[in-house]
Amino acid sequence: MQTPTARTYRVLGVPLRTGSLYPGSENDAQAYRDAGLVARLGAAGCPATDEGDLAVPSYLPHHTIPPIRSWPGPRIVWDLVAERIGPWLAEPGQVPLLIGCDCSIVVGTAQALRRAGAEAIQVLYVDGDFDDAGPDPSRCQSAAAMAVWLLTRESPFWPGPRPRPSQVTVIGWSNPPRSPGAGVGSLSLADVRSAGARPAARAVLDAVPAAASILVHVDIDVMRVADMPAAYFPHTEGLGLSEAAELLGVLLRDPRVRIIEVSEYAALRDRDRRAAGQLVDLLVGTLAG
Repeated sequence: MQTPTARTYRVLGVPLRTGSLYPGSENDAQAYRDAGLVARLGAAGCPATDEGDLAVPSYLPHHTIPPIRSWPGPRIVWDLVAERIGPWLAEPGQVPLLIGCDCSIVVGTAQALRRAGAEAIQVLYVDGDFDDAGPDPSRCQSAAAMAVWLLTRESPFWPGPRPRPSQVTVIGWSNPPRSPGAGVGSLSLADVRSAGARPAARAVLDAVPAAASILVHVDIDVMRVADMPAAYFPHTEGLGLSEAAELLGVLLRDPRVRIIEVSEYAALRDRDRRAAGQLVDLLVGTLAG
């Protein structure tokens, strides 16, 4: 297995906001670049290349027709991102680092990992929400709010391949699941705090098979609004910055990690780019150790 120092991070912006409520948040990855993410990773001993942004078609629909907002826009982007990162996953030591995306991107990245030949995969879904809302014909929901449901359930919206529910663990949530009993692993904010962030992360990793390929998904709303006000849907309750650093410092440096994605940063909530700087500090600090 590769060691963290053997990795090269392929930083890719994913301007996926087809399900968003707020306009103007399609270029959020630029804030990470302006804060020096790639250069700072390199200076910290973590080789990284800026791969630009995923080319998202201009014709993607934007609507509020139930059950999924802007469908099939998200699915189109999932296929595109799987095609884009697939060649990197075929190379040892190349780790896609996705920024600027929404939570639904995990469906496409998990697909890419399976296509790359990883039969045993594990999705560690670090999020303030469980994101397991099922489709409801009476209301329109974003694909991001349904990400875990779409990732693990058979449906006409996504034919697969998909991980088993037991191959997904939602970590740090403060809003409870909407589809309980689905078999998805769970470690709530209260659980993380009870065990301590580092021991909780180690316990999660200890339960992952040694040969598994790990996808780490991070929604920044796992942090409380007082520490991270630039989350797309900020939470009153959540991890503090130092707690998030402890948790991610264990998860992200595991040698089995093959994909990292950081989602739901909203540049419109971060006019002075202070939060973007904090996120870059967090990523550099956790990846470099």
